[in-house]
Amino acid sequence: MSELSQSLTLDVLERDPDPVLARLRDEAPVAYSESMQLWLVTRWDDVEFMDHHPELFTAATEPSFLRRALGVNMLTLDAPEATRLKNAMMPPFQRSGASGSFAEETLPRLCNTLIDDFYEDGRGDIVSPYAAAVSASSLQIVLGLSDSTWEQVWGWCEGLCADIANFENDPDKTALGEAAKTELEGAIDRKIVELRDNVRATDTAIAHMLSSEADGRPISRDEIVNNVRLMISGGINEPRDGIGLTAWELLRDAELRDEVVSEPKLWRRLVDEVLRLHSPVGTITRQATEDLELAGTKIAKGDLVAGVLRSANLDERRFSEPRRLDLRRAEGGHAAFALGQHRCLGEWLGRQEIAVGTERLFARLPNLRLDGEVELHGFEFRGPRSLPVRWDA
Repeated sequence: MSELSQSLTLDVLERDPDPVLARLRDEAPVAYSESMQLWLVTRWDDVEFMDHHPELFTAATEPSFLRRALGVNMLTLDAPEATRLKNAMMPPFQRSGASGSFAEETLPRLCNTLIDDFYEDGRGDIVSPYAAAVSASSLQIVLGLSDSTWEQVWGWCEGLCADIANFENDPDKTALGEAAKTELEGAIDRKIVELRDNVRATDTAIAHMLSSEADGRPISRDEIVNNVRLMISGGINEPRDGIGLTAWELLRDAELRDEVVSEPKLWRRLVDEVLRLHSPVGTITRQATEDLELAGTKIAKGDLVAGVLRSANLDERRFSEPRRLDLRRAEGGHAAFALGQHRCLGEWLGRQEIAVGTERLFARLPNLRLDGEVELHGFEFRGPRSLPVRWDA
């Protein structure tokens, strides 16, 4: 076993993946992690090749961290089944669907109400509860889980994500995931029963799934349950961390902050650059369908292969000065929402949550400033543990 392979532990990557990933891109763009029992693919072109060749790298992996934590879902399937489900479930998450009216009307009010609750304090933590509440409440409302609180939804997200990122099979993390999976299933089933007789009376994502067909077939109960689990595990962490990361970048760069505040159309560019730079969701996992070679490295049939989105987004071969946040960058899209047919269906809504959630903070809290050290943590899900701030209440 090589020294580099031995160093590729989850613990090392959780603390600070960037130096390790930079070394991999230079020395071993396809490298095996003995502790995680999978290959890490770190250059943009190779990650893109994986995604574009499902006949060589299938999403229907065995074993599957995603399937274990969530059940069979669109990210554990290849086309045409993955495409069938994505196309059928996407409309509520587009600007023309339930997410559009939510982002325009409800989201700003939601953010203002949350800020009202702590405005007089003069100091606090942006990540918790504010960013967590914005992201969990947004998905709760758009999905239509009206009988659940945002705290419950956030708790399900934490439990599911602990198991999804459980590359080293920690039984405690598996137990957290199983508990969250079961509780969320009960909440979804109760909502399905409530909607069955009056499904067209509400404009929510779950109601849309119940009343829609995918390629001429109704969306099944199991498909709804498992994919709502997927949406909660993937659609809350990224906006939460995105709000924290975007606010952090603005708070430590006065020139950047002045530029965005004076030119509001730059918010979209800022959010995209922050997502590219920090990639809150870390990997896509595939399985080799045959013996093959990638970037000069032999991979055996059946091996698990993780395309590292964070590393692809920092690849010097694609982006000039990739560690620099550049609002005028014009080098093509990033992979923070994944690529191709498995690209996140909720990316439009996620961007709105981050942009509006961050903009409201700076509009409402006078002289907002950092009030302590900020530590980023995580590999599969990466963001600030906390973001302590002060303002003139």
